[in-house]
Formats: sequence, C-alpha cells, structure tokens
Amino acid sequence: MIGQRPAGGSWALAAGLSLAFHAAAAGVLLWRPALPGTAEPPPQPIQITAMPLSAALPQAEVLRPVTAPVPADPEGGAGTAAQETAPETLPQAASPVLTGNELPTAGADVPQLPAPAEDGGAVEMAAEADPRLVELFDRIRSRLAAPCLLALPALDAEGGIRLNLLAADDAQIPRLLRDLTQGLETEVTGQAVLLDPRQCPGLAFARRDARYPVFPLGISLQSQDVASGDSLRGTVSGGTGRYVTLLLVDDNGVTHDLRRFLVNAGGRIRFDVPVARDGAGRDTHQLLLAVATPRRPETVGAAAGELAETFFDRLSREIGPEALVGVSSVYVRAKS
Repeated sequence: MIGQRPAGGSWALAAGLSLAFHAAAAGVLLWRPALPGTAEPPPQPIQITAMPLSAALPQAEVLRPVTAPVPADPEGGAGTAAQETAPETLPQAASPVLTGNELPTAGADVPQLPAPAEDGGAVEMAAEADPRLVELFDRIRSRLAAPCLLALPALDAEGGIRLNLLAADDAQIPRLLRDLTQGLETEVTGQAVLLDPRQCPGLAFARRDARYPVFPLGISLQSQDVASGDSLRGTVSGGTGRYVTLLLVDDNGVTHDLRRFLVNAGGRIRFDVPVARDGAGRDTHQLLLAVATPRRPETVGAAAGELAETFFDRLSREIGPEALVGVSSVYVRAKS
C-alpha cells in the first residue's frame, strides 16, 4: 500500500536484539566473578600414610674369602687417595644391568661386615695356613685345567669351608664339585655358580695369578643374592697402598667400572652399588673382580662398557702380571 513501511527492517532489528541478549547471557555464565562471600572452598588435602616395614627379614650370610696377603707397596701410599671421597649419587637407571635373598632394607637389622685385621692380614694368613685347605688347594690346581673354570674357597661364620665353583658349562659342575670335595677329611660344602661364556675372559684374567686359588685381594659381600632394585654392598681387603679398581662383568659379557662407588675410610674400602636387571631373570651370575695396581689404570676409564674379551686383553697388556686380583660373584634376582 502507498505510505506503508516495509516489515523487513523490524525483523532485522528483532534478530539483532535477540543475538545481543543471548551473548550477554552467555557472558554471565562464562564469567563468574568472585563476589564477596561466594568464594569456592579450597581443595581438601590428600592424606598420605606411611606403612611400617617388616622387621622379620632373614640375616644374610657373610662369607670370608681365603686370601694370600701381599705386603703394602711403600711407594704407593697415596694410591687409594682418590677413593676417600663419597661415591657419586647416580640415578637408578644409571646402574649396571645385572640377574636371586633379598638385602635388608631400612629399619631392619643389617648384618655387620667383618672388620679387617689390625695386623695387616693375620686372619687371612691363618685361613691360608689352615691344614684343612692344603689338600683342597692341591686338588684345585691339579684338576681344574679348563680355561673357563675357577674355584673360590671361603670360610663361613662357623669356620666351615665353602667352595664356589664358577663355570660356564653347568653340565660339568656337579662332577667337578664331587671330584674336588669327595674323600676330604674335612667336610666341604660345594656351590655351583653358573656364568655366561662371554664372562670367561674375566676368569682367564684372574687365573694368571700364580697364587690361585688363593688370591691376594678379598671381596666380602653382605649377600651373594640381591634383588633387582636393591644394593650390592661389601668390602675389598688386601689392597692397602695401591689403587683399587672394582669391576663387574655382567651376564651379557659387558664390563662395568664400579670405582665411583668405592669409599676408602680408615684403610677400609667399602662399596654400595645400586643394581637392577632388565627383562626376565636368568640362571647366570654376575662376576666381580677387584684389581689393585700401583697407579690408576688408563684402560678402565677408556674401555669400560666393552665386552670382557676386549677389555681384559687391553688391561692385561697395560698392567702386566704384577697386579693384585680378587674374585667374587653375585646373583641379581629379576623383579617378580
């Protein structure tokens, strides 16, 4: 009609007002100012309760290795000075990978390691002169000629004789233990220690010592059976006046330098090494070797992480036959 205003402008105005109203409502919902008296209460704190540790843990057996002490090198009095500082604190992931009796945990009664003799090794010399061991030593020297075999005599807390036989072939271990112990006047308890063939160069390195099966260094472990995630603890004796190196050859044949875990305090060398095993457990043990030299061997720092065959060939050429050696083994149990 003439003079009638079009209706389209009214609809546009109504739509605009509707949109503005809804936008304002949404803004109120999204923006919630903290008005006086309307603040939200703080979140409730989380309660953490510490569970007590069980004190009924088994006592770990401490074996004393039979050693042949060597007089201290008078010119090497400062040889272990570098080990008088505290060991480095490393993350668990940096520990050697190893393979299991569980070590005592915090709060439990931890067995004390035997203190070293004040007379420079009289206890070890008495063990070496023990007449019960003479025939056993003769049998070991005459009957263990294979390259990857090593017998380690030790004394338990009651003075009994323990013989650990380290070998890479488990089929021959029972027969060899029987040949070494059968018919002796004194009872000898034999124990098989299975190694991986890739660890054999470590045994060959140790057997170069003409005093074998009596080594000049002694490695005393708090336990020879450690759970993955616990610590391998013990002492090294017989290296006074020399630079002491502690090595671990794992059951993959890899050589690890454990010197950073050594602490020399008052002439007593201790170690506390966190260990862990990745993957499934194995029957094989880890090989420990202590080496005492007049000075720090360059091979250890340069070749740590190499396979035992490469590492010990290089170490033998550097230090020659004068180095003092000690041997032990440990089983690292995989996580269940």
